[in-house]
Amino acid sequence: MHVPSWSSWTIDPALIAVLLVAAWLYSRGFRRAARLAGGRVPGVSHWLPYSLGLIVLGLALMSPLDAIGDAYLLSAHMGQHLLLSDVAPALLVLGLRAPILPLGLPRGGLRLLAPGGRAGRLVATLTSPFVALPLWAAATWLWAIPAVFDYSAAHPFVHALEHATLFYTGLAMWWLIVDPLPSARRDPGPRRLAYLGFTRLASAGVCLPLTFLSATAYPRYAAAPRAFGISAITDQHLAGAGMCFLEFLIFGVAMVAVFLSFLGRDEERAAVEDRIAGRLPIVQ
Repeated sequence: MHVPSWSSWTIDPALIAVLLVAAWLYSRGFRRAARLAGGRVPGVSHWLPYSLGLIVLGLALMSPLDAIGDAYLLSAHMGQHLLLSDVAPALLVLGLRAPILPLGLPRGGLRLLAPGGRAGRLVATLTSPFVALPLWAAATWLWAIPAVFDYSAAHPFVHALEHATLFYTGLAMWWLIVDPLPSARRDPGPRRLAYLGFTRLASAGVCLPLTFLSATAYPRYAAAPRAFGISAITDQHLAGAGMCFLEFLIFGVAMVAVFLSFLGRDEERAAVEDRIAGRLPIVQ
């Protein structure tokens, strides 16, 4: 059996095209927001997270993590899931936070996404704490069940569905916490930090058992060829410990981001309302 190496990459033209289009659309929105933002001009703290989010998506789906995680290392597969469900969505939404999304969208697009707009009502529902948090926790727990996890790794369609649900529930969860359209939700910073704390507790329900179990829980990976010199139980412990470390590192970074966004929240809400009402100039 051919074992993929850590230097083997899968080139997916469709994914590359999607990432390039996302980068192009963001650059247009960034320039528009910079012209309209006045004193709160977007900068490296916006475009860098967004760019890293696109890179992380590419790494998760085209790097050796994908092939190695499918059949050889549980730690690689769990790492891929963390990138898709937590790291990439967090970076993308941080890059879209005000003033990028409120001022970077064309005014018609902002009206569509803003509260009361047709898409805005759907976004508000999908990113409410009673929807986004349970969905993210359910996706995290469901796809970590050993029988489900092993089955999805062996069946490409189910595997793609797994990745899609992890990514989109991650986007909804981070949208709730970062709240890139400030007028859409008036939850104070401490409440959003509580939401973030809930997600870390939910992920601990997966990573802590993997770190400390003395027996392997995933038959597919226990029976996998030991091509990388890592025993099955060590691989499982690495999967859990790595997941716990990154989850709580994300928690610390996100706490700072939420606190900083809360400081200028009133001004950001006013900018959204002015833009929708047409009190800011229209920039094409």
